Parts: sequence; structure tokens; C-alpha cells
Amino acid sequence: MEDNIDKVEAKNAKELYLVASQFCTFMEHIHTFEQYQIIDYLLKITPLMYLKGSLIPDIEIEDIASCEQFVTEEQYELLYLKVKEKLTEIEFFELYSWSESEMKTCSICEMLSDIYQDMKNFILSYNKNTQTAQESALFVHKKNFIDVWGKHITVLLPYLHHLAYPIEEENILT
Repeated sequence: MEDNIDKVEAKNAKELYLVASQFCTFMEHIHTFEQYQIIDYLLKITPLMYLKGSLIPDIEIEDIASCEQFVTEEQYELLYLKVKEKLTEIEFFELYSWSESEMKTCSICEMLSDIYQDMKNFILSYNKNTQTAQESALFVHKKNFIDVWGKHITVLLPYLHHLAYPIEEENILT
């Protein structure tokens, strides 16, 4: 467990915390931005979040039960509705699911709300400022990066890119 202290105090953990905080603050104030500003910001922050998530070290924790969830269903739903209000006209997009071998409809609003939930839970757990809480925060955040929010970012980026830089018919290479 001594090794965990170094991992919790590492530069990458602190930078991950900072990026997650910036993302959550933005999402909590999403109602104040125009759609183009939201897309522009997400194109910049999500790759950084993915990079920082990929650098989360492996952490060993003694008790998985010590991992707390702070974002309630009601808070999630309120954020989702704020996001939906701003992104309704671009909410749904199609992608090919390699694991299911079919096209799948995705919701940018739901994915952003899911990412927010994981980021906010990480921040609030890490803020407890105890070794156990911070170890748990990093452990859960890495698991969620692999299972949820990291995947969401990889799905969202091409769509966000398309929204910011739509392909013009005459520029398509054949």
C-alpha cells in the first residue's frame, strides 16, 4: 500500500483531478453557452480527459465497499435535461457497434451526463483528502474509464469533429 501513496500524490493524479474539475464546472454551467461553444470546448477537453484517464495508475484497494457514489439520480437527471436543452437538435447520432455487429443510435446528452457523473464522483471522493478515499477514487475512476467514460469519449470525438467541421460534398475524396 505504500506504493499507493506515491500514485495518489503523482502529478498525473493531480492533473486528472484538475481536468475533471474543469469539465464538471463547464457542464454545470452549460446553460450559459451557445451550442457552437459547447462543441468547441468538448473537442478540446475530452481528448485531454481521455489522455489523463489512460494514465491512471493501477491501484490496489483493500475494500471495494469504501468506494462512494455522490451524484444522485436526481442530480444526473437535472444535468441531463440542461444538456438536452442545449443539444436537442444534435442529440442523436448513429455509429457502427463492432461488438454487436450493427448500427446503434447514441445520445450525446446521455453520454455527456454519464461522463459528468463519473468525473463528479471522482472529484468528490478525491476531495475527502484521506489516503483511503483518494485510493478508492482513483481505483473506481480507472475502472469507469475502461468500462464507461473512456469508451464514451472515443465514440463522441468523431461526432463532435463532424459537428465542428462538417464535410462538404465537393471535398469528399473518392
